[in-house]
Formats: sequence, structure tokens, C-alpha cells
Amino acid sequence: MDVLNASPVLCLPQAMWLVYRVVMAKPDLGRDEILDLVTPEAMRAGSSQQGAHARRALAGLREFGLVREDTDGLYRADEVKDAYEFLRLLRRRLVLPPEEVGKNFQGAPDLRSALVWLMREPPMVPLHYAVNVQTNMPEGLFTNDTRWNGFRWWSQALGFGQAALRILAVDGDSKAKIVPDPTVAVIDAIRSPFGDALPRGEQIPIDSLLEFLRFELPVLPGHPSATYPGFVDDGKLAIAALGLALSSAEQRQILTMGYQSDPSGVLALPDAQNFRTDRYVSNVTIKERRP
Repeated sequence: MDVLNASPVLCLPQAMWLVYRVVMAKPDLGRDEILDLVTPEAMRAGSSQQGAHARRALAGLREFGLVREDTDGLYRADEVKDAYEFLRLLRRRLVLPPEEVGKNFQGAPDLRSALVWLMREPPMVPLHYAVNVQTNMPEGLFTNDTRWNGFRWWSQALGFGQAALRILAVDGDSKAKIVPDPTVAVIDAIRSPFGDALPRGEQIPIDSLLEFLRFELPVLPGHPSATYPGFVDDGKLAIAALGLALSSAEQRQILTMGYQSDPSGVLALPDAQNFRTDRYVSNVTIKERRP
């Protein structure tokens, strides 16, 4: 499913959560009954495309396997405790290589390709479609600014991007820009992994953390599936955005990073404290989570 294609409207994670809540709270309803609860008929005249956002959201939930339709045309969804858990499930479905989810699963190839691209962009430069995206992106990644705007919302909702600071505005427009920043996704992966959790309170090699994060978030550079149509491997592993996320996680006391002599592996990260210098990291300690 091409979620960035606004035909007839964009498929948006916010609308998907709203529809998911209805299916979760009111099991065994049909499609029309669900849509009537999300966008009552009396409201549709004032909504975009007669409630098309809700219809597209429900179609997306089915496409990504987050809601199920039985043979009687009734819908069901697994129980989640809040929007964070829902976004965690949605993120997982969309960043995994489709073949790892299921034989006939297609996912959202346009969104996944865009996330792979975003994670290789430097976080120091705010991205604006007309200024530095349209001219620098791989051909066909975003065919127009509507798809770019849809991607901005998706990247922020899934924890891979942040709105650019107002001081970085291009021609006074700060709303249309994002910076690559997977801090939210990285911290969420550490706290609530789908695979084995990292050990707490003990030093682990930085390579072990990177392997863990690439398993949890396989759109990060270095994962074999982190590619897209038009990708050219220049031999350089772009880790600036991931480095920002690790530095941010350290500032939030999720982990500490250190360096010891004669390490088996070293990662040079852009230093968050000293601009234009590298910080060398050989080990990481994941802190115990506070109650």
C-alpha cells in the first residue's frame, strides 16, 4: 500500500489509531458500522471526501494486518494499552522487510524507502521539499510535495524525524521542514524490544548495540535490507542521525557510552558537545529503567 499517495486522501497514522480504537472497543462490527462510529453520517458533509480519511485508515489497518476481517465481514483487533503501543506495532510492521512479515505482505514500500533515505541524511540540515529534497533525493522517491508532506507526518509519528526548529526556518517556513532524528524510535526499541532485551547495568560492546538496533529498526544504515530504488552504495556508512539518537538517549539517561583502551570495536559518533569533532565509543551501558 502506498501510504504517501493522496488518492483520494492520505493514509495517516492519527486516523489509523482512531479507527483502531473503535475496532478494539467494539469488536464484531462490520465496515460500515465502524465508519459510522468514526465519522457519523451527519459529520461527513463537513469532512474531507465524505470521511475518506477513515476509510483509508481502515484499509491500511487491514493491509498491514493490524485488524482482521473474518468470513462474516466482522472486524477484530488485538488489545493495546495506549497509542504508544499501537505506534510500536505499526512501526514494526512498516520497517520490517515485507518478506519477514508474510508471504503476501507488501507493507508500505514508498514509506519504507523514504525512511531508509532519511536515516542516511545529516541531522544538521533541515529538509525542505523545494529547497533541498526535490533536487537531491533519488529519482522518484517523492513525486510531489504532497507525498513529502505525508512523509513528514509519518516520519514524526513513527519516531524517525522531528520538526525543524523555528530558528532553522527556510524563508520563514518552519512547518514544512524536518530533521532526521530517530531518537524516539531508538529509545522505544531499547525499552520495549520485539527481540531479546539488552542486558541492563553492564557494559556491552557498541557493535552489540548496533546489531540490536538494526534488528529492531531495519531501516537503519547497515542492515542488509536498508536500501531503496535508486540507492547507490558509496561505501560510506552514514550514521550521523543514529549518532544523534544515541547522544540524545544518553542525555535522557537511557544509556551511557564509554571508551576503553584496546577495544574490539569503535564507533566514531558526531560529538553532541563539541561541534565538528568525533566522539569515539567502544562500549555502552543500558541503565535500569526507573519505576
